[in-house]
Amino acid sequence: MTKSKFIMKKIAKSFLFVYCCLLIVVELTAQTFTPKPDSPIAQGAHPRIFVTAGGVTAMRGRIKNHYKTDFQNFVDDLDNLYNVPAGAGNLAEWNELFGAARAFALLYQVDPRTISGVMAQHTKKEYGQKAIELGLYLAQKLPDDWDELHHGASNLTTEEGGLASLALQVVYDWTHDLSTLEQRRALASRLITMWNNRYDSEKVKLENHYAANVHVYAGALCFYGDSDLGASFTAAAKQMMNSFQDVFIERQLGVAAKIFEGSSDWMEGDSYSMDAFTGLMMLAGASGSVLGENFFAANPWLHFAPLYIYYSLIPMPYEGEYYFTQHNTSSGWSGRDRTTSAIMNMAAASLSAADPNLAAFAAWFCERSPYGLRVDDYAYYKPHLYDFFYKFVFGTRIVPKKSPDEAAIPLSLHLGQMHVMRSDHGYDDATLIQFFSMQYWYQNGHNEEEIGSFNLHRFGPLVIAATCTKNAGSGIPRAESGKGMAQNNVFGLGPDKELALERSSVSDEADTSQDFVIGANTHIGTVEAREYRPGLYDYVNYNYTRSYKAGSKATLARRALVYLRGPVNHEFVVVMDRVESKQEKYFVIHTPVDIEAVGGTWNAAGKGHWTSAAKTVKVTNRIDRSHGQMYLTSVLPQNTALHKFGGPGYEWVWADGSPLDYRGSFEEVARYLFSDHTLHIRSPENLFLTVMQIGDANTMGEKAPVEGISGIIWIGALIDKERLVIFSKDEKPMANLYYTINSNKTVKHLVTELDKRREYTVKKGGGVVATGTTGPNGTIAFSDHPNGAATYAIALGNSTAVDASRAAAVPRTLAIKNYPNPFSQIPRFAGNPSTTITFSLPRSGRATLAIYNTAGQLVRTLLADNLAAGTHQINWDAANADGARVASGLYFARLEFDGLVAQVKLVLAK
Repeated sequence: MTKSKFIMKKIAKSFLFVYCCLLIVVELTAQTFTPKPDSPIAQGAHPRIFVTAGGVTAMRGRIKNHYKTDFQNFVDDLDNLYNVPAGAGNLAEWNELFGAARAFALLYQVDPRTISGVMAQHTKKEYGQKAIELGLYLAQKLPDDWDELHHGASNLTTEEGGLASLALQVVYDWTHDLSTLEQRRALASRLITMWNNRYDSEKVKLENHYAANVHVYAGALCFYGDSDLGASFTAAAKQMMNSFQDVFIERQLGVAAKIFEGSSDWMEGDSYSMDAFTGLMMLAGASGSVLGENFFAANPWLHFAPLYIYYSLIPMPYEGEYYFTQHNTSSGWSGRDRTTSAIMNMAAASLSAADPNLAAFAAWFCERSPYGLRVDDYAYYKPHLYDFFYKFVFGTRIVPKKSPDEAAIPLSLHLGQMHVMRSDHGYDDATLIQFFSMQYWYQNGHNEEEIGSFNLHRFGPLVIAATCTKNAGSGIPRAESGKGMAQNNVFGLGPDKELALERSSVSDEADTSQDFVIGANTHIGTVEAREYRPGLYDYVNYNYTRSYKAGSKATLARRALVYLRGPVNHEFVVVMDRVESKQEKYFVIHTPVDIEAVGGTWNAAGKGHWTSAAKTVKVTNRIDRSHGQMYLTSVLPQNTALHKFGGPGYEWVWADGSPLDYRGSFEEVARYLFSDHTLHIRSPENLFLTVMQIGDANTMGEKAPVEGISGIIWIGALIDKERLVIFSKDEKPMANLYYTINSNKTVKHLVTELDKRREYTVKKGGGVVATGTTGPNGTIAFSDHPNGAATYAIALGNSTAVDASRAAAVPRTLAIKNYPNPFSQIPRFAGNPSTTITFSLPRSGRATLAIYNTAGQLVRTLLADNLAAGTHQINWDAANADGARVASGLYFARLEFDGLVAQVKLVLAK
């Protein structure tokens, strides 16, 4: 009896016992897998994992035209392994076996001898037989209690790397017409055994361990529908696919789309996110072709992953490396890493038809950006480990390359649980703001309370999260605890040192889409206004009162953030915090360097603790190449005390100033990534207004003047005599108000928290300076020169909201119109020529609305966000992306949504 037949008989003999155990212990899921009738799995087609027969032809073409030299190296590598026995020499480690099994199966499908100029030492059939030999060895030798390690997909290069289940499936599927029935039964039996011993924790499924082990749940993708295996295999395949539907389709992809609000993000630290994205993307690629779906196109969490990666990188490198922005559970991960490039690689290949611009950006990231790595430069590169995925199945060479500007990557974006804002797409000096304003709480063990937190970078880190609770390498210590509100840049409430929220209890088993609905315990906050005005400002207003719903700390908690765009040294971030609470209030930020009191002094208040009565502080980061500077001014409340913490042993502290214990040395890289000083602005009052000016330490000089102004129902700040921001004093939306300012410059006004969708008129000295509607975000923005002291009066008129009967009906098609049209620049409207663009979406999803001129050039992007189905309105004030008035003439408003396009002509009259 040959060795392979002995292995097959041994596996087949044990299968009946395994299957009987399976029937006893399996808990049937609520989900039932039903394939689409025309899908490869329903048709019983092979191959179908990653590619169909047509996909093999396309792969052969890509190899011939773009990867011929790489393919020759790949063939040579495998020829060198051909005579190596499984489990010996260079095939001794599991990951080497997994990679070689997949790679030999690829050679069987592609057949090197069909590609002109490629030399191979063996025939197609011989390569296929080698793949089967390795697959059968794995089927026999893998431990019965095998768990796919959570870093297996992202780490293909060590004995703990790779994915056993995926290797077995590729061998089964890609050699289906070569292998015998006994051989296929042996491979399928091992997949069933793995499923029977699957990782089955009660924790939620959207986390890094399940991101790897869901491959075991998917183990029947290759043999579902193969009735010649026998009835027991058919029954097992059905149960396995039901579990795949439940875990991967519903509890991972479905939940990700829900909690990340139609975009992409992750709730764990950097290394965990890399594991999760890589593992789930690989499975999306493997299963999508099986099911006749492009999950990358259809699922927003996969689709927008390139934007999550890009907006999670610190713009300024440290010692030549671009690092991820950090969370408490981060590990100092470098952005220029094989995992980030692998994720971009898979996205680029999978989105090339569905979203060419984003695919081109992802390909640029890999091949031309300072953040990416070529596949051959991946750590521990070997052709049989990496080339299968990142050159031949996926791969970026065939995808055109576009920089962020060329791909029109937006500078402002709602990205999952955060809002992100960049000044530009520069490599080392851009402003990056991350504002964490999540709608739902996900009970992942590594999730942290960073509700309402923000990070701020300009010419280097300025305001960043504190503490590292994971192993992050040399020079970065590990704290024993410290994952929570107090270690983030939040508005916190005492008296506890953690500044803990009082969220409603959320079950560890809350991991279906139905668990994440408005009003559920998982619902912790709502963004009630979000407006991006390119070149002018970004505004996000976040109500997180529900984060205190289960306690008595607060009956209101709201944070609004405004990023006032401008040239270098004239950028400002305005933060308004409004709460209803009897507790002490803490405005908390963490900085990578010491904090200087401006117009005051620091007085020692204890070890590593100082206090000051100053109203302004200064932060100057000159670590490595950084040269960022920030002036922070506390406008409100009047009654405040500043507390600073820092120094050896006090780099990371709780809200009460007690230090966090940590292991390891605290070196410069730790300061750069995880901060080493903390600032508290403390007060018993309920209304805070804080202004930060950011810029270049080499040229900024003195801070811009910041003047607090207020009225009966409003508060605000006049900044540098040319930017004005106004908020309501309380929760009641404003309707009519007036205010006086004094300036000899043109002032850009932004009035927020007005009653939404109301017509408005702004008058100065009896003359009209602006008209329009407050829109869905309740804002008014206009520019005017006060010529010294001037009083502005705002009056709201009729509602512009769509009536209830129209709003309730979801349109069936994409529609767009505007009014008035034409709209005019005649003098009486010169302060604010505008037209209201109304558009309708047939379902929820991501929409982009942009203005183009007759030459097809982009004038301004008005909107790039995820929207609900129904009718929406937005104003265009005849300004371009820089805020300058455009010339009169013909323009086009172009709406893009889910592959659909609609546009309307806009006529701007003289």
